[in-house]
Amino acid sequence: MRLRTLGGLELSGSNFRKGAIKPLLLLAYLALEGPKPRRYLAELIWPEAADPMNSLKVVLHKLRGLGAISADEERAWTALECDAVELRNCLRSGKLRGAIELYQGAFLEGAEGDSGEELEDWIYTTREALAHEVRLALLELAEREAALGQFVAAAEKAEAAYRLPGAAPLEPEELPRFYPLLLAGNNPWAETIKREAQELGVELALSGEAARGRLRQSFVGRERELEKLSTLEPGEWAWVRGGAATGKTALLRRLERQGGLYLPARQGLPYATLEPLLGSVEGGPTELLRRLAGISGFWLFDGWHRMDAESRELLTRLRGLGSRARVVIASRDRPPLEVHCLLELGLLSEEELKHYPGAFEATGGVPALVGAFLREEPLEEALDTRLDALSEAAREIYAALTLLETPNLAVARKSVGLGPAETAQALEELLSAGLVEPSGAVRAKGVALRWLTGRPALEAYLILALAPLLSDLEAFPLYQRARNLTDGSELPGMHRAYLAWAGELLKRGFPQRAAEVLAELSPTPELSLMRSRALERAGQYKEALEVLSSLPDSPEVLALKGALLWRLGKPEEARNAAQQALEGNSRARAEALNTLGHLAFSEGRFEGASTDFRRAAALWRTLGEHERWIGALSNLAIAQSELGESTEEAFAEVLHAARDNPGVRSRVLLNLGNVHERRGNFDAAAKSYIEASAQALEAGALDISARAWNNLGVVFHKQGRAQEAENAYSEALALARQAGELRLTGMALGNLAELTQDLDVLEEAIHLLERSGHTQVAEGYKARLDELKLSGSGHASRST
Repeated sequence: MRLRTLGGLELSGSNFRKGAIKPLLLLAYLALEGPKPRRYLAELIWPEAADPMNSLKVVLHKLRGLGAISADEERAWTALECDAVELRNCLRSGKLRGAIELYQGAFLEGAEGDSGEELEDWIYTTREALAHEVRLALLELAEREAALGQFVAAAEKAEAAYRLPGAAPLEPEELPRFYPLLLAGNNPWAETIKREAQELGVELALSGEAARGRLRQSFVGRERELEKLSTLEPGEWAWVRGGAATGKTALLRRLERQGGLYLPARQGLPYATLEPLLGSVEGGPTELLRRLAGISGFWLFDGWHRMDAESRELLTRLRGLGSRARVVIASRDRPPLEVHCLLELGLLSEEELKHYPGAFEATGGVPALVGAFLREEPLEEALDTRLDALSEAAREIYAALTLLETPNLAVARKSVGLGPAETAQALEELLSAGLVEPSGAVRAKGVALRWLTGRPALEAYLILALAPLLSDLEAFPLYQRARNLTDGSELPGMHRAYLAWAGELLKRGFPQRAAEVLAELSPTPELSLMRSRALERAGQYKEALEVLSSLPDSPEVLALKGALLWRLGKPEEARNAAQQALEGNSRARAEALNTLGHLAFSEGRFEGASTDFRRAAALWRTLGEHERWIGALSNLAIAQSELGESTEEAFAEVLHAARDNPGVRSRVLLNLGNVHERRGNFDAAAKSYIEASAQALEAGALDISARAWNNLGVVFHKQGRAQEAENAYSEALALARQAGELRLTGMALGNLAELTQDLDVLEEAIHLLERSGHTQVAEGYKARLDELKLSGSGHASRST
């Protein structure tokens, strides 16, 4: 069965009635939002019902019969395939075309009329969010095609993005991104965009050629422009447009070598710019115009906007009259007269800069920065000079965009208090200068950040303006920068942002980094609890317990305290804390049951351990904690294997549950290897460890891969395969160092030292473990060091 939510609402592959909207809305909500409490769902879907819980009960019974939903006494959830979920996954993995194919229409189209206010708000919000993401995907593909010169196809995608069902009307700052794409492909919707912009006070003045030039910003050198200008016929005029320091002068100077007459703009006296060409400027404008019309040659005017007014007027009249010369004019402005060829100077390409290592990476191809890089001048000073030529509004928008991890023109505009028209003009300046992409992404961002760091007052002002406009995760990097600017002062919203960031680090498997981040702020109960949890997952149990010591014994604190006390070898204290935590909520109970399961296992009560682990797994699943659920299933598998169940059968369920998550699967395979190893099945253990390492590397989990190699080394060590053991320990050591895992580094180094009978290196490994706070592990290696000194033999340690 598959739930279709895009362009309608239907449970395909079932005989479920299409008109039964509320059950399908329930499935849609759970598919996108994950497990939810039953009471919340009842009041959300049936707010007007006399007995919402009974309505939910009836629907759950029907949907369970179809196998479409799962529920327990507290929560409900679904594992149905859903097109909206697949669309989000495609977008997150960069499969833009796949996401666009999945989008068959607006989310839950037509279903909102049968909903309460809260559910209806969710439908509209989700509809617009999904449509916005698809719109951005279409624009990204359109810009890629335009960069390759496929302007018609690019315009079709831009049109599809503009007319996308379910999408909100465009914001004023979004219009300038659509217009060049449509204009470059001669799409009729360009005029619609232009009219909308005018009504909002945003001017979109661009020719098709200019749009194509802007979109095709990367050239292989300047050969393309050089060739176009070199082949102008007598009487033809060309206009080279680009911001300051985009290479206009350099291009004209190259043309000068081909016989052109370079004429820089001059001010002061009338006709100052034309004087080198005319010689004498006496005789009045009519006489001078007649003389100009009779001169042939290749004229190269540099800086129309800086030229004296009389020379500009005479050249304008000459263009209308016609001339025998080939004329090239460079300017930052659009041409005020008709020209045969308009060139927009873009960035220098990576190909052009390939002979200058590091140039493209450092500068993003911005010509002004490239020149400074090649002259070994500070790039921040070159950028500052470049920005001085722009308006104050452009500089403010540029600085705001520099601070944003993901470009967001609407947020940048609001943070500096500009109107739509001012923002569009500022963006136009930045685009012409090649400093930003059409999306608002800042080029050469490293240089931009260093430039902004040199202006602490501006940076602090913008951080305070931007942070409240962003989500907690998006705001965290700004708050972290703000601490360096405000002497460590803690701002409103900072704690929420730090908690969100640390929580995300924990989800992604970086507990040590999460603990370090949380240590930056003054402790609060919520911060301390999360920091203790991060330290526990990083293996720093003593430190985690110390952080908890200042907190009152709530069930959640007791649950974590129980896990830590068990890890520190204090079973009775751990049992007491865990049993008290059972009085808490589902999360505290799950943690406590896991600890009680470990205690039962260590005492040889495998039946009791299995019961505790099974209950913990059920709770983690209802909470939507996928990885903790699989962790409990893995513990259950170990306990079941101790009860006599075959290893393959015991681990079948958890391996199946982890099949689509290589990071989680790698940890399960580590446990499977440990069971095989304890039973003396060394070949099977080695096979599990090798597969665990491969899965971990696929997921980018270097620490898990290091553990697998360390354990593989132990297996080889036990089998007397010394060279293979040494290779495995060396690989574990390299991966542990790369991952920054000091505990694993110390263990791999210690095992390698034992294998090679190097007592000095073993002492260094012990010192490393003690210095990094892993004193318990260090004690084990001290005992082995004493054994080695006495007998010359030892036993390596597995990673758990």
